[in-house]
Formats: sequence, C-alpha cells, structure tokens
Amino acid sequence: MSVTRLTREDVARLVDEYQLLSELIASLQAQLTLVNDSIEELKTALEGLKSLDAEAERYIHIGAGVYLKASVEKAEILTPLGASYYAFLDKQNAERILNERLEELNNVKSNLESNLAKLSERAAQVRDILERLGVVS
Repeated sequence: MSVTRLTREDVARLVDEYQLLSELIASLQAQLTLVNDSIEELKTALEGLKSLDAEAERYIHIGAGVYLKASVEKAEILTPLGASYYAFLDKQNAERILNERLEELNNVKSNLESNLAKLSERAAQVRDILERLGVVS
C-alpha cells in the first residue's frame, strides 16, 4: 500500500484497525496477566505439596493473613478437578493433576504470547503508516 495513493476511506480503515488492534492487545495482556498469576499459584501449591511430610508440624494459611498450626498425619488433599468439583486425593495424584494444569496453562501462555507478538507487529506497521501520514504522533 503506497502512502501517496491512500484515500480517506483507506486512512479511516487504518485508524479503525489500529484502534481495534490496540484493544485486542490490551485484552490479551490482561489475559496473560491472569494466566501468569494462575501459574504462580499452581507452582506455590506444588511446592507446598512437595514439602508435605507426614508427622511434621506446619502453619497452614486459612485466609485473611491467618495461619493455623497443624500437623499432618495422613495427607488427603482436597484438590480442584474443575467445574467447581473437588476430590480428596493422595499426594501423588494431587501433584499429577496440578502438574497437568500447569502444563495446560503454560501452553495457553505460549499461545497468548505468540498472538500478542503478531498483533503488536501489525499494530506497529499500521502506526508507522499513520505516523507518516501525520494522523498519529
């Protein structure tokens, strides 16, 4: 697309495209933040499970900055399965489920990052054209 041959309609379409790309980029960045937070939460849960030894006393976070001193005799872990379903699982199966979820989220993260890079590249191209036209600064 030659800059000298652009019609007003072409410029309007480019402006609309740039605005849409900016909105999509912001949305993907927000999704990426949520995925990163979920990944960190899963890693923390996995570390907690790995440090779980029978007969050891520990402080368990019960919410709002409150901790409960407890000892674990037999580890039955209430594990989210999805769709608001939970199950009591042994340590090995709980770790397996959390690792599977972590792998899924890492795949989602990679896809989001890839899409974000493509959209950002296109947005930069459109912005460059609009800057040369003096439409944006």
